[in-house]
Amino acid sequence: MYAQLMLGLGGIESGQFEKAIQRLLKVVHYDPGNLEAVLSLGEAYERTGDNASAKTWYTAAKKLTNNHELIAAINERLGSLK
Repeated sequence: MYAQLMLGLGGIESGQFEKAIQRLLKVVHYDPGNLEAVLSLGEAYERTGDNASAKTWYTAAKKLTNNHELIAAINERLGSLK
């Protein structure tokens, strides 16, 4: 799963968002608590213009953390998607 995560992150960096989404969905399927994968899915969907899916994943990420700064940053991101 670590390799899939890294390939997914690389896909985002290289602009291969569909491949990144496929890989990150695999990671989340096997490890639903993987905050990095969940946040990255939000970013990948946002970059493809699928704001509804991006909101879903960003909202899911908020449930996985107690870090108030991260939650504030996610809320800001969610606000920009409206």
